[in-house]
Amino acid sequence: MKRLTGILLALIRTGRGRTLPLLLLALAAALLSHIDASPLISVREAQFDHYQRWQPRLRENEPVIIVGIDSPSLVEHGQWPWPRDLIARLVDRIQAGNPLALGIDIVFAEPDRYSPELLGKHFPGLGNETLAALPDPDRELAQAIKRAPTVLAVVGLSKDLPGARQPSKPLPVYESNTDRDRRLPHFVGALASRPLLAEASAGEGLINASPEIEGGSNGHGVLRRIPTLAFIGEKPFLSLPLAMVSRALGEDSTVDLEDGPRGLQAIRTGDYRLPVQPNGELLLHYGRANSHYYLSAADVLAGVHPPDLFNARFVLIGFNSTGLQDRIITPLGETLPGVDIHAQVIESLLESHALQRPHWAPTVELSLLLAGGLLLIAFLPILRAGYAVACFVILVTLIMAGGYLAFLAGRYLFDTASLVLLLSPAFISLLGNTLVTTDARRRQAEQQLHHSREETARMNGELDAAKRIQMGLLPDTTQLFSGEQRFALGALLEPAHAVGGDYYDCFLLDDRRLCVAIGDVSGKGLPASLFMAISKTLTGTLARRHSQPGDALQDIETELNRDNRECLFVTAFVGILDVNNGQLEYACAGHDAPVIKRAGNLLRIDTQSIAGPPLCAAGNYPFASACMQLQAGDLLCLFTDGITEATNGREMFGLTRLMVSLAHQNNTDLHATARMLRDTVRAFESGHPPSDDLTVLLLRWDGPNER
Repeated sequence: MKRLTGILLALIRTGRGRTLPLLLLALAAALLSHIDASPLISVREAQFDHYQRWQPRLRENEPVIIVGIDSPSLVEHGQWPWPRDLIARLVDRIQAGNPLALGIDIVFAEPDRYSPELLGKHFPGLGNETLAALPDPDRELAQAIKRAPTVLAVVGLSKDLPGARQPSKPLPVYESNTDRDRRLPHFVGALASRPLLAEASAGEGLINASPEIEGGSNGHGVLRRIPTLAFIGEKPFLSLPLAMVSRALGEDSTVDLEDGPRGLQAIRTGDYRLPVQPNGELLLHYGRANSHYYLSAADVLAGVHPPDLFNARFVLIGFNSTGLQDRIITPLGETLPGVDIHAQVIESLLESHALQRPHWAPTVELSLLLAGGLLLIAFLPILRAGYAVACFVILVTLIMAGGYLAFLAGRYLFDTASLVLLLSPAFISLLGNTLVTTDARRRQAEQQLHHSREETARMNGELDAAKRIQMGLLPDTTQLFSGEQRFALGALLEPAHAVGGDYYDCFLLDDRRLCVAIGDVSGKGLPASLFMAISKTLTGTLARRHSQPGDALQDIETELNRDNRECLFVTAFVGILDVNNGQLEYACAGHDAPVIKRAGNLLRIDTQSIAGPPLCAAGNYPFASACMQLQAGDLLCLFTDGITEATNGREMFGLTRLMVSLAHQNNTDLHATARMLRDTVRAFESGHPPSDDLTVLLLRWDGPNER
């Protein structure tokens, strides 16, 4: 199963997903060209049926009256077959109204059961004189038919049957066309009424349904088309309704055949034109059944209806009883008597109204199939699955809507349903490729995300380790000098990221000299943190070699410049406090001047006269030192620009806010003061991420207190 799935996926993805759809499109085109021999023909017929259900033909006029031999008629006059003299009376009743034409949808192939001919066979004892004195029902019916413009029914037969006879009244004038005649239906024989009746009639017309419908190959009992013209033997015959209209137009009227590129295109009689298919079939556009033009034969015989009712109308006599089994199913879903079909044909002819499937329809359908398929193959592989489905839905909607609009505009029948079905395999293949490709990309993205997460976790772990190492380099002021009475220290450093470039340091050079230092490395991340570690280490080492902080800064810069490929620089402040007398010697390399809180007042150390550039900025700069005297209780605050340059998106924290914050603090717990400064800055930032490392180092000199 896995192997089969793999092969299927490989086929779908071949040629970037376009090879299989192209093959399916070629197969679809071949199937469309031979659709009549495929099961898809039922899809086509179902589509055309729905068109008629949505838009049936309007039957506003009622040029046809159907006189039906229905159940009340059978109850009144007995079971079928009726005596021919009774039918003759029915014909005379209708003829009294002077109809345009009368069509009898019944074949009288056998003599009447009460005819002298049959009585003589069944009762040999009856003499000729007796038989001659008996009325002849067939002759009475023939006389009635002769008095009315009557057209009799003929059933074409595909093979000779007992009782079959050739009809005697074909089209009087017919111009042969070999190509057209070849396409028309041909019947070997026919079932026609008796010669006596046929000779008395004004004409004979076919009542066959299409052979393919009768065969049930695609019709499912639904009658969609009937032949309008067919050959019985070598003679052409019109269908019963067309023969009635031709007879109504007069004996001098002619029937003209309009040939098209592939056969018969239309039939003309008088001023009326009826579009037909190349094989002479009429595609019926049904109208809904209307009981107004159905009359019961019993009522007509009883004189219920005035004769004027039939005046200037076409009248059909046929069966309208379920028991006689002459009913058909229409595309509208209705069951109608077979005689109603002839009425629908007459109405269609008088309205020049019929469904049409032009000879160029298959070419248009094939072109649409190929164009739509190629568009899908060209564009769907580059679209997401949702957009691909939307495009296909839009294409299907346009095709289906175009087919229905063609039906509404000109009653043209285009097989858009088959187009959609035949395009579906190519679309499914394209969609499958899109889904497979999307899934592969998703898997790849998930794999990359997994690797990325692993890499991020690894890097975070390394950064956490680096942070721990970096923070471990800083002196713990909470433990350092815990027993010292002459001074107190407090410090805090918070990197903006995992690691930072700030540092501070504090250590005794001897028993009376305390060195404090703070620095800020340019840049962020690991390079700055590594440079910070080097700078902090050098500060602690070289400060011990020199008595002057300026000399220490000069040596620190020299060492840092030995291998500074990243061109980093460091701002720094180094101070040496004599904890016995409060004298502070200091040097500054581009760093912010510290703040002193003295007796509630705040002032800044003067670094203007001796401040040099940041370390590694100028190279071998001769840094100078300066001195100042601290008073007992003075609080020295060293800080980096992570405090003063902190921002809330509108303004920076600034030196003034720092000094105000220090002013409101007592100097008892320097660690708490450092945390307070941190919290004040973070509150000012209002949720904005910190832009730089935050470092503060606090030193309070409590006065000379020698141990």
